[in-house]
Amino acid sequence: MAVNQRFYSLDRIRRMAMEAAENPARFWADKAEYLTWFEKPKSVLEGKAPDVYWFRGGLLNISYNAIDRHLPVLANKVAFYYENERGDSKVISYWDLYREVNRAAYVLRELGVKKGDTVSMMMPSIPEAVYFGLAVHRLGATLVIHYAGLSEETLAYRLQDCGSKVFVVASKGFRAGEEVRMKDLVDRTLEKYQTPIEKVLVVSRGFSDFNIKQGRDLVYEDIAPKGKVYIEPTPVEANEPGTIYYTSGTTGRPKGLMQSNGGYIIGLNWTFRALFSPRDDDVWWTISELGWPVWPMANLYTIPVMGLTGLLFEGFVGYRRDLFGRIIEKYGVSLIWSSTTTLYTIRSIGEDALKGDLSRLRIILNTGETLNPGVAQWYIEQLPNTMIADAYWMTEHLIPIAATPYGLGEIPYKLGSAGIQFPGSRWLVVDDDGNPLPPGQRGYIVISIPNPAMAKMWNDPGHERLIKTYWSRFPGYFYTGDYGFYDSDGYLYVLGRADDILSVGGERYGTMDIEGVLARHKAVAEAAVVGSPIQGGGGEKILAFVVLKSGVTPSEALINDIKEFARASGVRVDDVIIVRRLPKTKSGKIMRRLLRALVRNESYGDISTLDDVRTLDDIKAALKEKGYIT
Repeated sequence: MAVNQRFYSLDRIRRMAMEAAENPARFWADKAEYLTWFEKPKSVLEGKAPDVYWFRGGLLNISYNAIDRHLPVLANKVAFYYENERGDSKVISYWDLYREVNRAAYVLRELGVKKGDTVSMMMPSIPEAVYFGLAVHRLGATLVIHYAGLSEETLAYRLQDCGSKVFVVASKGFRAGEEVRMKDLVDRTLEKYQTPIEKVLVVSRGFSDFNIKQGRDLVYEDIAPKGKVYIEPTPVEANEPGTIYYTSGTTGRPKGLMQSNGGYIIGLNWTFRALFSPRDDDVWWTISELGWPVWPMANLYTIPVMGLTGLLFEGFVGYRRDLFGRIIEKYGVSLIWSSTTTLYTIRSIGEDALKGDLSRLRIILNTGETLNPGVAQWYIEQLPNTMIADAYWMTEHLIPIAATPYGLGEIPYKLGSAGIQFPGSRWLVVDDDGNPLPPGQRGYIVISIPNPAMAKMWNDPGHERLIKTYWSRFPGYFYTGDYGFYDSDGYLYVLGRADDILSVGGERYGTMDIEGVLARHKAVAEAAVVGSPIQGGGGEKILAFVVLKSGVTPSEALINDIKEFARASGVRVDDVIIVRRLPKTKSGKIMRRLLRALVRNESYGDISTLDDVRTLDDIKAALKEKGYIT
């Protein structure tokens, strides 16, 4: 629906986005003031995309910006609250953070960590993850966080690729009432594969039920200094590697994406001013596990750099039906940044999840995939005083491509849309030949300008792999790999990965077109659709994998009703497969290529970012029951 009224905030944000696209260097110049520099940058932007350099010559340290500079005023302010699903809690002030980061940095330095090294880390969302993350940066080293759900082979590859000699790991974590045995995974990996790891530093958390390999393993609590220590922050040039994120390739090895020490942090601190406009008394809860970029983006590079208060939560937010609302009430949470998956989990629990005093909750920001309209509408109705926000970004591009930047002004929220142009980036929708398309026409989503949070690839010194992967399909543009359209008001609608687009009867359908319809059915919690080849070469039929709402019983009558509902809504679904859950990345993006691989009996390719590999076994059983596979 078109926005006919005049929205001054919308006009102003559109102008800002246009000015940023016309002159990126001028737009980003004053944002360098978000950080404290040991030596000011000599320029804002040099080079031509993708070989660009931001804030060249500037020397800084992330840890100093996150802690030291705040101490004269904020020493006693809460930096982080910690709570786990069992109700254990802790409060960490900025002075506590300063003390603990220096202790962790002291130990890492004693292990030989220095500027330019990479340090690997695997932790739950606990205070020690913040301490060691910032300690790595204090020494001028590069942080590499690994997800605890990786296979041994994938973890070994990442260790070989990033070159870490030191691995910091928690003994274990807890999720949904079960132990996540992180040290055991590291042990198995290092026993089976050759890696560069020389020392494993174990954060025991008070537990002792793990193995110690003499000469390699050290327990942090046994060797940490007891008194006060100070490690001077190492100055680092703005373009030097700050962190490496690994993301899956469809068929090949995982890609290491490098973000910088300077421009990346500036990009994030602009982003969250624009999305949230945080206040000094805000409490910001990022619902995420380590291993997905969201956790460090918030808890290392934005919350402490801005001098705000964050909430660290260890566990599963659906562990108890009232857990979500209880935590918001207990800590007065005002800002939430969540994966799409978590928001669907809360919706599946229903009103029980929102019990309690949620009056301080100002914004919920969704990230992963655009919320389907039915779920978004439920949140709007249940939380009338809370703004539901969206942001569309990717690991390769860690400021939003499109968003609802409520921090710059209130704008209309459109169901099913990722939002408008985000100032600092510039998307276009183009046809097969790279020609820009007008509103309403579907095509490929590309980006036309560089920004400081646009990643480069690790171990790719000439940018050959970067160019081949992202800059070659449409010369002059960064190709997101997504398909979509925009409306007459400039709101972007992401229809899915271009590889997931379905061609039926000569028409192109985005997966999210059909999934959005299915999600409006009263029995459906989530849905994902893929094409299945018709035997004999007669094209494709559309299979819908459906997760039912809690309490709904599957039946053949229900399947027929869902198919009829889809037909009456103008989309076609040939069959419905009821499953318990969908295959997703840790960020909540549905991995439709795995559903296609299952249906077509093809290789999965890289599944290192899959949240839970057991999901595939469940889906395989459902497909066997329906006769699609043997």
